[in-house]
Amino acid sequence: MRLVYIFIFLFCFFSINAQCSDLNKLRERYMLSYNDIQSCIRLKNLCKNCDSELEPVKYSYNIIANLMECNFTLNPFTKYKLFKNSTQKLDSLIVLNPQYTEIRLLRYLAQLNAPKFLAYHTNIDEDYNFIMSNIKSENEDLQNFIYTIINNIDHDRAGNISK
Repeated sequence: MRLVYIFIFLFCFFSINAQCSDLNKLRERYMLSYNDIQSCIRLKNLCKNCDSELEPVKYSYNIIANLMECNFTLNPFTKYKLFKNSTQKLDSLIVLNPQYTEIRLLRYLAQLNAPKFLAYHTNIDEDYNFIMSNIKSENEDLQNFIYTIINNIDHDRAGNISK
């Protein structure tokens, strides 16, 4: 009988730990991660168990967390390797899952923030147009998330133009 309880406990323990966080938690942590290494690490931990085939959107946050680590890495060679590896994974994920607006949003933001000399900007217009043409078909939480980000980007651009 003890063996059965131990088995049930272990099954529950590993099931809980193996689950990927919900999207709202990932989105919240993503918003905090750009300038904060601790938030970036928390984001990475929240989505480290996400499966690329079963949960491609959640897995994309894992890739983005790795990409955000570039902001906190000092060695330029390590930074470049991390950048290239992460962007290749993100692009491959989109090739396999082109219908997900949220993954396209994350790539759009990554390309928007990438230094020009890295030449990672070829899909900016394509992703933006895809996002804007599909936003109405998404759930309300995702719509709010996208509008918040897009409005901040537009506001920042307008501020930069006036300077």
